Amino acid sequence: MKRLFTLLGVLILLAACTNEDSSGGKEEGIASSQESSASSLEIKPAKLSKREQSIVNQMGIDFKTFYTVDGKVEEGESLVTSIVVYKDGDGGKEEFISLGGGNEQERFNKALHSFQLYMEEEVAHFTMGSPDGYGKGSTIMPDELGAFIFEQMEEKVTITKGETVYLAYLIGSSESQMSSVNHSDVKTLPESVKKAEYAVVAQLELKDHLEEEK
Repeated sequence: MKRLFTLLGVLILLAACTNEDSSGGKEEGIASSQESSASSLEIKPAKLSKREQSIVNQMGIDFKTFYTVDGKVEEGESLVTSIVVYKDGDGGKEEFISLGGGNEQERFNKALHSFQLYMEEEVAHFTMGSPDGYGKGSTIMPDELGAFIFEQMEEKVTITKGETVYLAYLIGSSESQMSSVNHSDVKTLPESVKKAEYAVVAQLELKDHLEEEK
């Protein structure tokens, strides 16, 4: 447990000192009901410095991804960060949620965020880090899991209101071998993830703030 708290402190330090270059962009094809929204965020895999990468490597994180968020969320809308756990095609259960924005406009200036998993024998501990701090939790894993695959986004993507980006996911199986999952379309969650014996999914979504308050 001491190792876990030390890890969280290091991740906050990385978020405070890293500044990642990125360029903006907008995607076409959003619904007409969303065109009035000026919210737009660019999500991009982060490149850590050699020193930062060395620190992370020494902490013994099992699975991790770092990414930057750049853009703005308009008043009345939220950037929803969540972790959803799937077990045997059960439709998924939300295990963690965090809201950004809402009552006032929020701007993200290439802000560094992270998602990490630290595995124990029967429990997966997850952490979502941001410049403001971190949120954490855990889920119970099935006993029979013997193999894991971790997939994460590799290219930048722009999201607008009503869109979701699947940052990364861990898939567990009782089989001794697993095939890699195609994660090229980060706005669509593969059916193989939804139907997996066990999967932990980290995702971001831009939506109306009132939708989360209902």
